[in-house]
Amino acid sequence: MAVKKLSVYSPDYPPASYTGEDELFIHMGIDRVDVLVRSGIKNLPEALEIFSKEEEVDWQETLKSILRQSELLRRNFSERHIAFSFPDALVIPEAKFSSSSTKDLINLIYGEQPHSWIGYKKMPRSFEMMLAYRIEQGIHDWMTERFPSYDTTHLYAELLHHLLSDTIATEKIAFIHLEENTWILTLLNGGQLQLIQTFNYSTREDVLYDLLNGLQQSQIPSNQCRLKISGQLTASDELVDQLSGLFQSIEWQSVPAAGIFQSLKQQFPPHHFYLLQRWLL
Repeated sequence: MAVKKLSVYSPDYPPASYTGEDELFIHMGIDRVDVLVRSGIKNLPEALEIFSKEEEVDWQETLKSILRQSELLRRNFSERHIAFSFPDALVIPEAKFSSSSTKDLINLIYGEQPHSWIGYKKMPRSFEMMLAYRIEQGIHDWMTERFPSYDTTHLYAELLHHLLSDTIATEKIAFIHLEENTWILTLLNGGQLQLIQTFNYSTREDVLYDLLNGLQQSQIPSNQCRLKISGQLTASDELVDQLSGLFQSIEWQSVPAAGIFQSLKQQFPPHHFYLLQRWLL
């Protein structure tokens, strides 16, 4: 089973009025699925549903449950975009990329997963890198059975595109994005990617430990580094107090709220849905 944790629909544009001109966005992560519709008329996000996945339930059953509950997935759309944030992902220099060696490398680093599908995302030419990511075969089967056409990506690609484009060559940057049980760490030094990785955590101390360890391994002094934060963390969090004493500066990441994200500003801080909103840009 999947649990619907949040559903927001524009009062001016309810699900019954969605047409084949609208776009569908689906994000799947370790324990959540986000379903979002962008209006083909206004080009604004008009609906959002967030589902949590129960740990003991497989993905095929989870997606069937979501399909039964969703007001959005029953409609037809002009375009369908699917993004993943599963941790089995690698950034590879474009000059060294090959599909066969990439599969072997993913198996070596993350362990073999017999029933799986590997996707690839070519980054902008100036970055000279490819992103490879692995998902369960059941998820891929569901997509191909459900949708006549779609494109896929990994949120690492969207995150890196933004960070590498907006970072000058001399900067040291740490970016953290927190979800309920996992978080993403990205480190840049001198305009070069040093690390991008997803970690599990149980306590805020776990986050701090892995962050400082990543900085040490990448030889980046925290007091010379700008820290960028998004996701499920607030300014009043004790972890933020600890980070404030360690980093050169702290910057909360957000994009201007549009469509249904305007109505969510009362419930969530501007940086809460940052990666999801950034993907829409």
